[in-house]
Amino acid sequence: MTINKVLVTGSKGFVGTHLCKHLKENGIQVVTTLNKQKPIDVTNIDQLLTIDYVDAIVHLAAKTSISDSFKEPFKTYYTNFVGTLNVLEFAKTRNIKKFIYVSTYVYGQPLYLPVDEKHSVNPHSPYNNSKLLAEKICQNYSHYFGINIVTLRPFYVYGPNCRNHSLIPSIIKQIKKNGKVKLSGKEVKRDFLFVTDFVHLIEKILQDFPNGYDIYNVGYGKSYSLNQVAEGLARLFGMEIEIEFIKVTRSDVSDMVADIRKVSKEFNWKPAIDIKKGLQLIVRESSN
Repeated sequence: MTINKVLVTGSKGFVGTHLCKHLKENGIQVVTTLNKQKPIDVTNIDQLLTIDYVDAIVHLAAKTSISDSFKEPFKTYYTNFVGTLNVLEFAKTRNIKKFIYVSTYVYGQPLYLPVDEKHSVNPHSPYNNSKLLAEKICQNYSHYFGINIVTLRPFYVYGPNCRNHSLIPSIIKQIKKNGKVKLSGKEVKRDFLFVTDFVHLIEKILQDFPNGYDIYNVGYGKSYSLNQVAEGLARLFGMEIEIEFIKVTRSDVSDMVADIRKVSKEFNWKPAIDIKKGLQLIVRESSN
């Protein structure tokens, strides 16, 4: 079945904004929960049921701050679990059989690298745990109600218009302010996936949706230190920087690298933008 109409929850967020723009440019009608006259709260099932039938759902709506999840765990668990439950119930009620759930990294300190889908899970914050709990309910709804569900576990998605409190915008702000950059841990590394690569993967899944339930790790497949990222950004801005490494918090994972063989094989997908090109695109956007 050709997909002509997609519900995107969390469409105002960083990934959601890029995804909605891309889908519309490719002729797909996008329905969001952000109707200006009457916004829809995913934690309210009655509001969700005011939406008519769509061909597929991409569920992005969530509270995503790790630090906030320690300060206000109830809000994180409630939004991320109940919100997902309601969107699944909406899918069941409307007989929508294609559902993409965007989860997160749930493995904690890795036992080996790269991290594949068989790696044991060990969420390192209430946020990560809330997403894992929501994965379980996705698997349940797929099993009992015949909804085809793809769960994506992106390791670190970045790009233009990232949230201001996230890593790269924070580094850029510090560089522009006084060249003094604070980073958590000299050896802390992340697997950075550019947002357009992630959006293209979601589009590929929508075009050729698999049956049943499955989980896929998503990343570039290589990690870089926060130090390398900060220095790369400084070079692009033509500035000298001074880096101060602060104490690593309990929610910090020292290194993460996604094993992307499964998702690459299943959907004939491969990330195209490496960290060097990605940072160039971000700096270019921030300079406009």
